[in-house]
Amino acid sequence: MRRTSTPHDFAKRVEAGDHEVVGRAQLRRVGRWRFPVFELVQDEAVVARLGRLGWLRIYFWRGTRVELADGTRWQIKAVTIGGFICPLIVDASGRKVAMARGGTGIYGLSGRDYGYTLNPGHRRRYRANAVWVLRQHEEDLAMVTRRPPTFDATAPVHLGAVLMSLVLIEYGVPDDSRIGLPTIRWG
Repeated sequence: MRRTSTPHDFAKRVEAGDHEVVGRAQLRRVGRWRFPVFELVQDEAVVARLGRLGWLRIYFWRGTRVELADGTRWQIKAVTIGGFICPLIVDASGRKVAMARGGTGIYGLSGRDYGYTLNPGHRRRYRANAVWVLRQHEEDLAMVTRRPPTFDATAPVHLGAVLMSLVLIEYGVPDDSRIGLPTIRWG
């Protein structure tokens, strides 16, 4: 049986200005069509509510609405930078909260106060139950799993990076399948 959170649980979860996650957070589906469709839950309390997620919705349409427990509204969408499509989370005034960029097998996540990399873990990248590792410099901060969508942090991680990590491991970026030129090695 699925536990639905009350408005009281939703309001008490995140204090104003405190947008960090420590411990295990899980993305759960709570609806079909109307907002909210997903909830990011930590210790049976709601951290954020999200609208419908989807590759086309995020990268080529208006994006997805995110409402934090303190009432702050964000939006997950995409922008083009230098010919690449990059997922982005912006706040209500349009300022960047988190941004990601694809690389060679890894993703770079950045915000105003942080910079992380999201690396494939010990399981293969495209398996349904793949594990990813969020790192800052050489320190492992969190494990991110695709099935079920779970974020398990050992140190404080910004909520924007948490949401971006969950989006990236599920949908990737359109540049992941870009055909590259083979390298020629002489001798």
